Amino acid sequence: MEKFGTQNLAACLIAACLVCLPGCGEPEETATRGYIKVSSADVAFPYIEESAKKYELTYNEAFVDVGRTTSREALVELSDGLSRLAVLSREPSEEEVEALSAGEAAFITRTVAHDALAVILHGDNPVDELTVGQLRDIFTGKITNWRDVGGKDIAIRPLIRDRNSGTYEVFQDVVMENAEYGAGAYPCSTMSALAAIAGSHPGAIGITGLLMTTDTATMRYYKVIRVAEEEGGRYYLPTQDKIHKELYPLRRPLVLCYFKNSMLEVNLVSGFVTFLTAVKGQQIAIDEGVVPATMPVRTVKLD
Repeated sequence: MEKFGTQNLAACLIAACLVCLPGCGEPEETATRGYIKVSSADVAFPYIEESAKKYELTYNEAFVDVGRTTSREALVELSDGLSRLAVLSREPSEEEVEALSAGEAAFITRTVAHDALAVILHGDNPVDELTVGQLRDIFTGKITNWRDVGGKDIAIRPLIRDRNSGTYEVFQDVVMENAEYGAGAYPCSTMSALAAIAGSHPGAIGITGLLMTTDTATMRYYKVIRVAEEEGGRYYLPTQDKIHKELYPLRRPLVLCYFKNSMLEVNLVSGFVTFLTAVKGQQIAIDEGVVPATMPVRTVKLD
Protein backbone atom coordinates (compact mmCIF):
# COMPACT_ATOMS: atom_id res chain seq x y z
CA MET A 1 0.00 0.00 0.00
CA GLU A 2 2.88 2.38 0.77
CA LYS A 3 4.45 1.78 -2.65
CA PHE A 4 1.12 2.39 -4.38
CA GLY A 5 0.74 5.69 -2.54
CA THR A 6 4.26 6.81 -3.55
CA GLN A 7 3.60 6.05 -7.21
CA ASN A 8 0.34 8.05 -7.14
CA LEU A 9 2.13 11.00 -5.51
CA ALA A 10 4.75 10.97 -8.25
CA ALA A 11 2.06 10.85 -10.92
CA CYS A 12 0.29 13.84 -9.38
CA LEU A 13 3.51 15.86 -9.31
CA ILE A 14 4.18 15.07 -12.96
CA ALA A 15 0.63 16.05 -13.89
CA ALA A 16 0.99 19.32 -11.97
CA CYS A 17 4.18 20.17 -13.83
CA LEU A 18 2.50 19.49 -17.17
CA VAL A 19 -0.34 21.86 -16.30
CA CYS A 20 2.10 24.59 -15.28
CA LEU A 21 4.43 24.38 -18.32
CA PRO A 22 6.86 25.87 -19.12
CA GLY A 23 8.79 24.61 -16.13
CA CYS A 24 6.96 23.85 -12.92
CA GLY A 25 6.33 27.42 -11.78
CA GLU A 26 3.05 29.27 -11.49
CA PRO A 27 1.31 30.14 -14.80
CA GLU A 28 1.34 33.82 -15.70
CA GLU A 29 -1.72 35.71 -14.49
CA THR A 30 -3.93 37.27 -17.13
CA ALA A 31 -7.31 38.98 -17.19
CA THR A 32 -8.99 35.57 -17.27
CA ARG A 33 -6.53 33.32 -15.43
CA GLY A 34 -5.19 33.30 -11.89
CA TYR A 35 -6.42 33.75 -8.33
CA ILE A 36 -7.66 36.82 -6.46
CA LYS A 37 -9.16 37.37 -3.03
CA VAL A 38 -12.05 39.86 -2.88
CA SER A 39 -13.18 41.51 0.37
CA SER A 40 -16.86 42.41 0.08
CA ALA A 41 -19.13 44.44 2.33
CA ASP A 42 -21.85 42.27 3.84
CA VAL A 43 -24.72 43.82 1.86
CA ALA A 44 -22.90 43.49 -1.50
CA PHE A 45 -21.76 39.90 -0.89
CA PRO A 46 -24.66 38.05 -2.63
CA TYR A 47 -24.20 40.11 -5.81
CA ILE A 48 -20.40 39.87 -5.87
CA GLU A 49 -20.39 36.15 -5.03
CA GLU A 50 -22.86 35.39 -7.83
CA SER A 51 -20.75 37.47 -10.23
CA ALA A 52 -17.63 35.54 -9.21
CA LYS A 53 -19.36 32.20 -9.84
CA LYS A 54 -20.42 33.25 -13.33
CA TYR A 55 -16.98 34.66 -14.09
CA GLU A 56 -15.38 31.34 -13.10
CA LEU A 57 -17.89 29.45 -15.28
CA THR A 58 -16.96 31.65 -18.23
CA TYR A 59 -13.19 31.46 -17.58
CA ASN A 60 -12.32 28.11 -16.02
CA GLU A 61 -8.76 29.13 -15.14
CA ALA A 62 -9.97 32.07 -13.02
CA PHE A 63 -10.50 31.70 -9.27
CA VAL A 64 -12.28 34.57 -7.50
CA ASP A 65 -12.48 34.01 -3.74
CA VAL A 66 -15.07 36.38 -2.20
CA GLY A 67 -15.02 36.96 1.55
CA ARG A 68 -17.76 38.70 3.56
CA THR A 69 -16.75 41.59 5.85
CA THR A 70 -17.55 45.28 6.52
CA SER A 71 -16.67 48.21 4.26
CA ARG A 72 -13.97 49.54 6.56
CA GLU A 73 -12.42 46.11 7.13
CA ALA A 74 -12.50 45.48 3.37
CA LEU A 75 -10.29 48.55 2.87
CA VAL A 76 -7.97 47.42 5.66
CA GLU A 77 -7.59 44.00 4.02
CA LEU A 78 -6.90 45.67 0.67
CA SER A 79 -4.29 47.97 2.24
CA ASP A 80 -2.62 45.04 4.04
CA GLY A 81 -2.43 42.94 0.88
CA LEU A 82 -4.84 40.33 2.22
CA SER A 83 -7.14 40.96 -0.74
CA ARG A 84 -6.75 42.60 -4.13
CA LEU A 85 -10.24 44.00 -4.58
CA ALA A 86 -12.50 45.63 -1.98
CA VAL A 87 -16.23 46.15 -2.49
CA LEU A 88 -17.74 48.89 -0.30
CA SER A 89 -21.35 49.79 0.41
CA ARG A 90 -20.38 53.47 0.53
CA GLU A 91 -17.90 55.90 -0.96
CA PRO A 92 -14.44 55.80 0.65
CA SER A 93 -13.82 58.85 2.84
CA GLU A 94 -11.32 61.57 1.94
CA GLU A 95 -9.03 60.31 4.70
CA GLU A 96 -9.17 56.74 3.36
CA VAL A 97 -8.47 57.87 -0.19
CA GLU A 98 -5.53 59.95 0.97
CA ALA A 99 -4.05 57.10 3.01
CA LEU A 100 -4.49 54.49 0.27
CA SER A 101 -3.09 56.83 -2.40
CA ALA A 102 0.20 57.32 -0.52
CA GLY A 103 1.94 54.33 -2.13
CA GLU A 104 3.42 53.92 -5.58
CA ALA A 105 0.38 52.13 -7.02
CA ALA A 106 -2.65 54.21 -7.99
CA PHE A 107 -5.73 53.74 -5.82
CA ILE A 108 -8.74 53.23 -8.12
CA THR A 109 -12.44 53.45 -7.26
CA ARG A 110 -15.41 52.63 -9.50
CA THR A 111 -19.09 52.67 -8.68
CA VAL A 112 -20.43 49.36 -9.97
CA ALA A 113 -24.07 49.55 -8.80
CA HIS A 114 -26.50 51.49 -6.66
CA ASP A 115 -28.03 50.08 -3.50
CA ALA A 116 -30.26 51.58 -0.78
CA LEU A 117 -30.81 51.51 2.95
CA ALA A 118 -34.02 49.55 3.48
CA VAL A 119 -36.02 50.07 6.68
CA ILE A 120 -37.42 46.81 8.06
CA LEU A 121 -39.97 46.17 10.82
CA HIS A 122 -41.59 43.07 12.29
CA GLY A 123 -44.22 41.77 9.90
CA ASP A 124 -47.07 42.34 12.39
CA ASN A 125 -46.24 46.02 12.92
CA PRO A 126 -49.06 48.12 11.35
CA VAL A 127 -46.69 51.03 10.57
CA ASP A 128 -45.99 51.07 6.82
CA GLU A 129 -44.19 54.39 6.33
CA LEU A 130 -41.86 56.81 8.10
CA THR A 131 -40.10 60.06 7.23
CA VAL A 132 -36.35 60.54 7.46
CA GLY A 133 -36.99 62.85 10.43
CA GLN A 134 -39.01 60.18 12.24
CA LEU A 135 -36.22 57.67 11.66
CA ARG A 136 -33.75 60.12 13.22
CA ASP A 137 -36.02 60.62 16.23
CA ILE A 138 -36.42 56.86 16.67
CA PHE A 139 -32.71 56.07 16.51
CA THR A 140 -31.68 59.00 18.74
CA GLY A 141 -34.25 57.88 21.34
CA LYS A 142 -36.55 60.89 21.02
CA ILE A 143 -39.38 58.55 19.94
CA THR A 144 -39.47 55.34 21.97
CA ASN A 145 -42.96 53.91 21.43
CA TRP A 146 -44.67 52.88 18.20
CA ARG A 147 -47.93 54.59 19.21
CA ASP A 148 -46.17 57.94 18.61
CA VAL A 149 -45.91 57.17 14.89
CA GLY A 150 -49.29 55.51 14.42
CA GLY A 151 -48.50 52.03 15.67
CA LYS A 152 -49.36 49.89 18.67
CA ASP A 153 -48.41 50.64 22.26
CA ILE A 154 -45.09 48.76 22.04
CA ALA A 155 -41.60 49.94 22.92
CA ILE A 156 -39.37 50.51 19.91
CA ARG A 157 -36.18 48.47 19.67
CA PRO A 158 -33.80 50.14 17.16
CA LEU A 159 -31.24 47.79 15.57
CA ILE A 160 -27.96 49.15 14.20
CA ARG A 161 -24.86 47.70 12.55
CA ASP A 162 -21.37 48.02 14.03
CA ARG A 163 -19.28 51.12 13.36
CA ASN A 164 -17.15 49.45 10.65
CA SER A 165 -20.20 48.78 8.51
CA GLY A 166 -20.92 50.93 5.47
CA THR A 167 -24.60 50.79 6.40
CA TYR A 168 -23.81 52.34 9.79
CA GLU A 169 -21.75 55.12 8.21
CA VAL A 170 -24.24 55.97 5.46
CA PHE A 171 -27.11 56.01 7.95
CA GLN A 172 -25.05 58.31 10.18
CA ASP A 173 -24.53 60.77 7.31
CA VAL A 174 -27.91 60.63 5.58
CA VAL A 175 -30.33 60.14 8.48
CA MET A 176 -28.64 60.78 11.82
CA GLU A 177 -26.67 63.82 10.63
CA ASN A 178 -23.95 62.60 13.01
CA ALA A 179 -26.25 62.72 16.04
CA GLU A 180 -25.69 60.16 18.82
CA TYR A 181 -27.71 56.96 18.92
CA GLY A 182 -30.10 56.54 21.84
CA ALA A 183 -29.32 54.26 24.75
CA GLY A 184 -31.81 51.67 23.47
CA ALA A 185 -30.07 51.11 20.13
CA TYR A 186 -28.94 47.48 19.85
CA PRO A 187 -25.80 46.72 17.76
CA CYS A 188 -25.83 43.73 15.38
CA SER A 189 -22.62 42.20 14.07
CA THR A 190 -24.11 41.03 10.74
CA MET A 191 -27.04 41.81 8.48
CA SER A 192 -28.35 38.29 9.00
CA ALA A 193 -28.45 38.81 12.77
CA LEU A 194 -30.23 42.14 12.34
CA ALA A 195 -32.87 40.61 10.04
CA ALA A 196 -33.41 37.69 12.43
CA ILE A 197 -34.11 40.04 15.36
CA ALA A 198 -36.36 42.27 13.22
CA GLY A 199 -38.37 39.20 12.31
CA SER A 200 -38.76 37.95 15.88
CA HIS A 201 -39.16 41.08 18.03
CA PRO A 202 -42.52 42.93 17.62
CA GLY A 203 -40.98 46.33 18.44
CA ALA A 204 -37.86 46.05 16.29
CA ILE A 205 -36.78 48.41 13.52
CA GLY A 206 -33.58 47.89 11.54
CA ILE A 207 -31.67 49.27 8.59
CA THR A 208 -30.39 46.81 6.02
CA GLY A 209 -29.33 46.69 2.36
CA LEU A 210 -31.53 46.16 -0.67
CA LEU A 211 -29.97 42.76 -1.40
CA MET A 212 -30.96 41.55 2.08
CA THR A 213 -34.65 42.13 1.31
CA THR A 214 -34.89 39.72 -1.62
CA ASP A 215 -34.97 36.55 0.51
CA THR A 216 -38.69 35.73 0.48
CA ALA A 217 -38.22 33.01 3.11
CA THR A 218 -37.10 35.51 5.79
CA MET A 219 -39.47 38.25 4.63
CA ARG A 220 -42.39 36.28 6.03
CA TYR A 221 -41.19 37.54 9.42
CA TYR A 222 -40.23 41.14 8.64
CA LYS A 223 -41.35 43.73 6.11
CA VAL A 224 -39.83 46.66 4.23
CA ILE A 225 -41.57 50.02 4.68
CA ARG A 226 -41.86 53.20 2.61
CA VAL A 227 -39.76 56.27 3.40
CA ALA A 228 -40.29 59.98 2.63
CA GLU A 229 -37.66 62.70 2.55
CA GLU A 230 -39.81 64.94 4.72
CA GLU A 231 -43.29 65.24 6.19
CA GLY A 232 -45.81 65.93 3.45
CA GLY A 233 -43.58 64.36 0.81
CA ARG A 234 -44.21 61.17 -1.13
CA TYR A 235 -43.32 57.85 0.42
CA TYR A 236 -41.36 55.29 -1.61
CA LEU A 237 -40.27 51.69 -1.26
CA PRO A 238 -36.61 50.95 -2.11
CA THR A 239 -37.32 49.36 -5.50
CA GLN A 240 -34.86 49.32 -8.41
CA ASP A 241 -37.06 51.74 -10.32
CA LYS A 242 -37.29 54.30 -7.49
CA ILE A 243 -33.56 54.06 -6.76
CA HIS A 244 -32.68 54.52 -10.43
CA LYS A 245 -34.93 57.59 -10.66
CA GLU A 246 -33.41 58.93 -7.41
CA LEU A 247 -36.82 59.12 -5.74
CA TYR A 248 -36.09 56.88 -2.77
CA PRO A 249 -34.21 59.10 -0.26
CA LEU A 250 -31.82 56.55 1.26
CA ARG A 251 -29.71 55.62 -1.75
CA ARG A 252 -26.04 54.59 -1.65
CA PRO A 253 -23.39 53.28 -4.08
CA LEU A 254 -21.55 49.96 -4.23
CA VAL A 255 -17.93 50.85 -4.94
CA LEU A 256 -15.01 48.75 -6.24
CA CYS A 257 -11.59 49.68 -4.81
CA TYR A 258 -8.24 48.33 -5.99
CA PHE A 259 -4.64 49.24 -6.78
CA LYS A 260 -3.16 49.59 -10.24
CA ASN A 261 0.56 49.92 -11.00
CA SER A 262 -0.04 51.42 -14.43
CA MET A 263 -3.03 52.25 -16.61
CA LEU A 264 -1.95 49.50 -19.03
CA GLU A 265 -1.68 46.81 -16.35
CA VAL A 266 -3.73 43.70 -17.16
CA ASN A 267 -4.38 41.06 -14.49
CA LEU A 268 -7.26 39.11 -12.99
CA VAL A 269 -8.39 42.16 -10.97
CA SER A 270 -8.77 44.25 -14.12
CA GLY A 271 -10.47 41.33 -15.86
CA PHE A 272 -13.04 40.82 -13.09
CA VAL A 273 -13.67 44.59 -12.77
CA THR A 274 -14.25 44.78 -16.53
CA PHE A 275 -16.70 41.87 -16.27
CA LEU A 276 -18.60 43.53 -13.40
CA THR A 277 -18.91 46.84 -15.23
CA ALA A 278 -19.74 45.41 -18.67
CA VAL A 279 -23.09 44.15 -19.94
CA LYS A 280 -23.01 40.65 -18.40
CA GLY A 281 -21.95 41.89 -14.98
CA GLN A 282 -24.50 44.70 -14.98
CA GLN A 283 -27.23 42.23 -15.90
CA ILE A 284 -26.23 40.21 -12.83
CA ALA A 285 -26.68 43.39 -10.77
CA ILE A 286 -30.24 43.71 -12.09
CA ASP A 287 -30.98 40.03 -11.52
CA GLU A 288 -29.65 40.22 -7.95
CA GLY A 289 -31.83 43.22 -7.11
CA VAL A 290 -29.54 46.28 -7.24
CA VAL A 291 -29.32 49.02 -9.88
CA PRO A 292 -26.56 48.95 -12.52
CA ALA A 293 -24.29 51.97 -12.58
CA THR A 294 -22.16 51.66 -15.72
CA MET A 295 -24.65 50.57 -18.40
CA PRO A 296 -27.99 51.99 -19.60
CA VAL A 297 -30.89 50.71 -17.53
CA ARG A 298 -33.37 48.93 -19.80
CA THR A 299 -34.56 45.91 -17.83
CA VAL A 300 -35.15 47.31 -14.33
CA LYS A 301 -38.58 46.11 -13.26
CA LEU A 302 -41.16 48.71 -12.27
CA ASP A 303 -43.13 48.25 -9.07
